[in-house]
Amino acid sequence: MHNKKFRSGLCMLMAVALLASGCGHKKTTKVENGNISSGTVVMMVGDDQVRYSEVMAYCYFLKCQYEESFGKELWSYKLDDNETIGDQAKQEIVNMITQLKIISGVAQEQNVSLSADEQDEALRQAESLVQNAAAADKKTYFLSVQKISGIYQENLLAEKMFYVATDDADTNVSDDEARQAILDQKAKTASQSAIQEDEDTSISREMLSQQKEEIIQDRQADMFVRKYNKWLQDKKVDINQSFWNDFTL
Repeated sequence: MHNKKFRSGLCMLMAVALLASGCGHKKTTKVENGNISSGTVVMMVGDDQVRYSEVMAYCYFLKCQYEESFGKELWSYKLDDNETIGDQAKQEIVNMITQLKIISGVAQEQNVSLSADEQDEALRQAESLVQNAAAADKKTYFLSVQKISGIYQENLLAEKMFYVATDDADTNVSDDEARQAILDQKAKTASQSAIQEDEDTSISREMLSQQKEEIIQDRQADMFVRKYNKWLQDKKVDINQSFWNDFTL
C-alpha cells in the first residue's frame, strides 16, 4: 500500500465500530452473475447506492494491505469455523463500506466537511495510487483517480467525524485511576505481592501519561460505538445477497 494515512483511518474505524453490530436489515436481490458490471448496485445504505466498481476498489485496498503482510496465498486459508480468510474479508468489506456511508452521511447532516487542503491531499494520494498500480489491477479493480479520490475523501471525513462525535468524551483521568489501571494489567502477569512491592518504583510519570491516553481513547471509542449504533438503527442497509454469496476476493 502506498497510503499509510488511509490505512490508519481504516484501522481506527474498524477498531471502534467495525464489528460493533451487524449490517442492519438485509434484503436479497437476485442478480445473475453474467449481468454483473461496474455499475451494478450490490448494496444500499439508506439512499446511497454502492456499485460493484466501488466494492472492487475496496477489495484492492484490502488485498494490498493483507498480501503485503501475509502473502497472496492467505485467502484460501481455513479458520477454526471452516471459513476462509477470504470469507471473513468479504464481511469486513461490507461492514467497512456500511460504516463509511453511514458516518459520512451523518457528517453531511451535521455540516462536517473536508477542507480544500484535505480534498487536495485525497486527490494527490489517489493519483499516486492509480499511477503505481499495475495495469491488470487497474482493469480488474476499476481503479480511477476520481473513484479512489472519493473513497479517500469518505475515509478522511469519517475520521474527522469520529473526533467531532467524541468531542464531549470525558478526558479527565486522575493519577490514581491511571495507576490502578496499570496495576490491574500487571496483575495478569505477576503475583499481587510482587506488584505491591514494586509499584512505587515501576510506575513512572511517562507510564501514567501513556495510560491516561489509553483510557481516554477507550472512552472515545465506547462513545463512538454507541453513537454509531444509533445512526445504524436509523438507516436501512440492503445487501444483494446473491452477489455476495458468489463473490470471491
